[in-house]
Amino acid sequence: MTPLSPSSPSSNVKRVRAEAAKPAAGAAPRKRTKRSGKILYSLIGLMLLTGLLPLLLTSVWLVRRNREALEASERLLQLDQTRSIAQQARLYLQSMHNQLEAIAKTFEIGSDPQAVRSRILSVTPEALLDFIEEDRVRAITVFDRDGRFVTAGYTLDDPAIEASLRESLVQGLQARPWTSPAHVSEPLLDTVVIMSAPVRGFYGGEGAPPVEGVVAAMVSLKPIEEMVKQKGNERRSVYVVDDHGKLVTHSDPETLYEGVDLSTTAIVKAFQDSRGQASGSVNFELVHGGDTKKLLGTYTPIGDLGSPVPFLKTLGWGAIVQAEEEAVFFSAREIVKDSVLIAVLAAVLSVVLAVVFAGRLSQPIGKLAESARRLASGDFSQTIDVTSGNEIGEFAETFNFMISEIRRFIERLRKAAEENKQMFMGAVTSLAAAIDAKDPYTAGHSERVAHYSATIAKILRFPDEEVENIRIAALMHDVGKIGIQDSILGKAGPLTDEEFAVMKTHPAKGAAIMEHVPQLKSMIPGMKYHHENVDGSGYPEGLKGDQIPLIAKIVSVADTFDAMTTNRPYQKAMEITYVFTRMRSFIGKKFEKQFVEALITGYEEGLIRPNMKVESVLKPAPSAAPPIAQAPETRELPAPSISKEPLRAAAPAFQTPPPVAPPPIPPSPVVASAPRAAVVSSAASSMRVEETHGMGPPPALMDRIR
Repeated sequence: MTPLSPSSPSSNVKRVRAEAAKPAAGAAPRKRTKRSGKILYSLIGLMLLTGLLPLLLTSVWLVRRNREALEASERLLQLDQTRSIAQQARLYLQSMHNQLEAIAKTFEIGSDPQAVRSRILSVTPEALLDFIEEDRVRAITVFDRDGRFVTAGYTLDDPAIEASLRESLVQGLQARPWTSPAHVSEPLLDTVVIMSAPVRGFYGGEGAPPVEGVVAAMVSLKPIEEMVKQKGNERRSVYVVDDHGKLVTHSDPETLYEGVDLSTTAIVKAFQDSRGQASGSVNFELVHGGDTKKLLGTYTPIGDLGSPVPFLKTLGWGAIVQAEEEAVFFSAREIVKDSVLIAVLAAVLSVVLAVVFAGRLSQPIGKLAESARRLASGDFSQTIDVTSGNEIGEFAETFNFMISEIRRFIERLRKAAEENKQMFMGAVTSLAAAIDAKDPYTAGHSERVAHYSATIAKILRFPDEEVENIRIAALMHDVGKIGIQDSILGKAGPLTDEEFAVMKTHPAKGAAIMEHVPQLKSMIPGMKYHHENVDGSGYPEGLKGDQIPLIAKIVSVADTFDAMTTNRPYQKAMEITYVFTRMRSFIGKKFEKQFVEALITGYEEGLIRPNMKVESVLKPAPSAAPPIAQAPETRELPAPSISKEPLRAAAPAFQTPPPVAPPPIPPSPVVASAPRAAVVSSAASSMRVEETHGMGPPPALMDRIR
């Protein structure tokens, strides 16, 4: 513990407590191991690990295998659907082409081109209505070679369809069958194509027969649309695109008529890159409405390079089926859900079993741990009540035996420590008594100073440990006088300058004597500096203000009080009112105010009396101490009991002589806040100073009190 500094009492108390919390010098710091949890948690974790890990691994393996199987199955299903759509679309387009060629041939009956021409010109719309089929042929038009035409069926004001009709005439006059790109007609709620076939006139000459006209038809793709709708559902989207990636038909009519452009999707690009050579599957992402969806799709070309129909060889259409992976792997997700449910149930069962069966292990161990903590904190009063018949029960019995042995060993150590302490303190007390015995006028001086100093520290609410240190320092404050000649110590009058110079060496001599005792290290400042003054005029080092240790300031006040209130060779005991007046006059010069006021408070509360008899500051060791001579003209007062509880104002009753009311205490000449609320009573302000002139030493001799 470091020497006390002269700061305020409250701050010193906080500092002393902080220092007490620090580990002793040279002591290894206590290491705290971070605990990961109770053994029950470890057992539960082990059961969960051994029970759930295989289940989770199996579930992961099954889900992965299931996803692979589902993906392969979905690809096969999509491939089958696209191939079916492509095949049915080819058959339908080929049948419509054949039907249109058959209509053209009805105008070719006969070998005379003029007859063919006249037959074309004589056709009427009513006659053409026989070729109209609501879900197949929407309109039919017959052109002659001069571009004149007769039409029957739906007539649409659609520039794209009209352009395709004109192109069909051009292609037909060149003797080439032709099929236009698909036209999505919202008025018809249908997708149509324009097909044309030339009408030839046979004249029996060499070369190709001349083209006398063209038959063009607006062919509905409704059968293909119906087939696409049948293949599509909530999980799958089915549609047909042309060689430019534009929709021909879709299983969702809204997508078709809204004109959604799918030409930029990955699967359409993959189809275009294949150039209609083969089918394929693609995993891709589609951004729609701000959401990104993962899809699996398959495409198959509708055109057929081996078809006998010329336009089917170059037809760049493709059938596409796509589905969201979330829908494809729906059953896999269900497996995951089932696995999670089973895992949760298994976890709950594992926890229940762990709590039931592992509790028999964890509870005794918990009791052992609790007892070990009590043992570490110094509580050896309780044993462990464990009835387990396994190794833990045996360990508990051994632990109880260890506690009983430690309890007996600690008791022996406590007795030995108490004996050593009593021997040490007895030696200290005997040494102090021996010093006082060198001068009959100072008999009991050290014990009184020790009592006064401890009382001041208690009034200022110092910790008990500090109070004890201050008591011992005060008891030993004059130990250096063992090296001072008896002629100086017992001189009846004031000391000469030379003698006083010798007397001033006793604090340093005392510190030098006791510095070899480790137990007194924190008390030495009180011995060495108790004659230092706050204004720097003291000795042995001339310290001032905050340079003086706090413990020395307290001992200085107590030492001066006892010197002024007892008979000495150079002076007689002074009246108490004069003592307090003189001590207050030296506040800021020799003393600090809070310690003087605390001394006065102790007097007012009956805890301090001039020249009081202190039976024993510390219990001496069994060895007898030297007899202590009594100073003449003193009265014996019993030492009031000191309690750690807040001090009461009433003074204890004296045994001999009967108690006398203390004289009034003069008010303090210096106004300042005391460190304790009740340092000076309010009545002190009305007390009158009664100073007896001619009593006590003059001010110049205050520094020579010894």
